[in-house]
Amino acid sequence: MTISASDPPTGLASTLDAGLDAGLDTGLDPDRPLGRDAVREALVLATTELIVERGLSMSVREIAARAGVNHGLVHTYFGSKDGLLSAAFDEINARAAAERDADGFPPRDLAARRNGEIAKALARVIVESDRDLFGSHPVTSSWRDALAAARPDLAPGEVNERVMIATTLGLGWALFSDHMSQVMQLDEQGRRSVDQRVAELVAEIGGIPDRREPTDHAG
Repeated sequence: MTISASDPPTGLASTLDAGLDAGLDTGLDPDRPLGRDAVREALVLATTELIVERGLSMSVREIAARAGVNHGLVHTYFGSKDGLLSAAFDEINARAAAERDADGFPPRDLAARRNGEIAKALARVIVESDRDLFGSHPVTSSWRDALAAARPDLAPGEVNERVMIATTLGLGWALFSDHMSQVMQLDEQGRRSVDQRVAELVAEIGGIPDRREPTDHAG
């Protein structure tokens, strides 16, 4: 069969043409992210995972490979690797901030959630960067304001001290809990007990109200 230049494209050619017309990064992998929002989300997610796993020493090509997109799209959507890193840290921050309650208190185990994501990301910034890649710190700011409102008997200095100590305790345990559990040869039950105790201390020091659902022991 002969296809002339004027015949409409079919099959793979049609798919590729449609993708190019839409400005998409096309590929044969059906799970490959397509479209601006999907590509941006995939790149931010990949960067976040690599930050937690390995720190800031990652290349644009490594990020793109993890995301399943062409590496040129990093510059298209974020301008540079630094722009993508900033977006990833903003996303980590936003996820943590979204878990605050209506008064501004964080959950007592926030630092340990998502495999210690925020604790590990903060540690990477402190150790590996000469600048704070987090654009803001909304959790500690709202926590301080919430504690001051809930405990008007506390002086401003003590409010700050309590939030700083509770934050450091939670972040520190999220970072070193696996290592210390191995050193102290904790079994699974022992680890859960320490996790719970740390969360209780964070709440006690930081004045976080207990809003957990009560457990029904009846029946």
